[in-house]
Amino acid sequence: MKSADIPQFGTLSGMKVVIAAVSTAGGVPAQKYAEQGADVIWVEPPTGQDPLRWTAGGWGIENERRNVRSMCLNVRAEKGKELFLNLIESTDVFIEASRGGQWSGWGITDEVLWEHNPKLVICHMSGYGQTGVPEFVKRSAYDHTTQAYSGMLQLNGFPDRDPSLAMKFPTDYYAGLCAFGETLAAYICATKTGKGESIDLAQYEVSASCQSALPGQWLNQGKQEVRDGSKRVDTAGVGYYTCKDGKGVYCIFIGAGVLRKIIPLFGLEYGSELFPEGVTRILTVNKAATAAFEEVIAKYLSSKTAIEAETELCAMGIPISRVMDYQMMEEDEHYKARETFIEWESVMGDTIKGVAPVPRFQNHPAQIWRGCPSVGMDNDDILEELGYSQSEIGSFYNDELVKQNDTVRITTVN
Repeated sequence: MKSADIPQFGTLSGMKVVIAAVSTAGGVPAQKYAEQGADVIWVEPPTGQDPLRWTAGGWGIENERRNVRSMCLNVRAEKGKELFLNLIESTDVFIEASRGGQWSGWGITDEVLWEHNPKLVICHMSGYGQTGVPEFVKRSAYDHTTQAYSGMLQLNGFPDRDPSLAMKFPTDYYAGLCAFGETLAAYICATKTGKGESIDLAQYEVSASCQSALPGQWLNQGKQEVRDGSKRVDTAGVGYYTCKDGKGVYCIFIGAGVLRKIIPLFGLEYGSELFPEGVTRILTVNKAATAAFEEVIAKYLSSKTAIEAETELCAMGIPISRVMDYQMMEEDEHYKARETFIEWESVMGDTIKGVAPVPRFQNHPAQIWRGCPSVGMDNDDILEELGYSQSEIGSFYNDELVKQNDTVRITTVN
């Protein structure tokens, strides 16, 4: 696939982005750029396979590497480094995800990159950052260990047992979305100033910054948040409840307006001593009010199916939702009306189903014009665009600087 063959669409058509990353975090900005029309070249390593190609049947790779072009290149070899730097000369944004200092250790420093492209925006994604305690900088990281180190893990689960992982890979997605937004901001700046940027994105820091008031609550008041479990520890009427049909709903009975409606509906006296006028939430320290409130909530929901409770309470402006599984999501009328799940054709010719590009752009909508490429599928086209002849490209294969195989996803794992 040549760059000239990429359809012109979206808000980022004409941009060129190079991504060197495996697994989830680095794939997120690749997906976001590619779905908005940028030419995204995914530089894959010739040794090993991206875990997304074989994890869970490879369906992650189909969602998070669609619309990209694949180049399988050994950037560590001297000639491979030369090919890579040639590629960088016409690139707007370069994002790599690895342990801190890995690329500079290969001799591909920011300064070397800027010698070839002064306007280049560079983003280094790592678990622990490019600076700090050297032993930490060099550590490998996955979402799970990042959750542990960033304080996220200890926030999740029930207060009376071990903490639970938040699923699925939230710190990867936090970091990936941050990388997309910040590199785009830096690109806008580079177009104005002519000077590139280097971004040090430590995944644990992004995770720590996405914990609302809780870090500040500790740093300023010394208060450590208690794990809520399925219901709020400090507030009654906020949490998971089971309905008549055994299905679950999540309710948020807080706010003066909500409680003004819900307390009488449940048969309690609004404006009483237990539930005074203007009350904004039922604190669990008020044991009498909590016991009475939780009892009538359980009684109400045990008389309704989940969809009946959701329909009735949503009509009153009460925040509630059924707890959806994928079958419910696929059959849901709102999912269907918005076409949240869509189909496209893979490079193998079969039909793929997945989540549509988000968010929705009215004037420059995103597109899916291609499924995830196989390993090194676009080597020849990319190298030809860089000015290399067929004979030179053949020598690159012979020297194992570039590789190619037909693997897209591995649907069967022994």
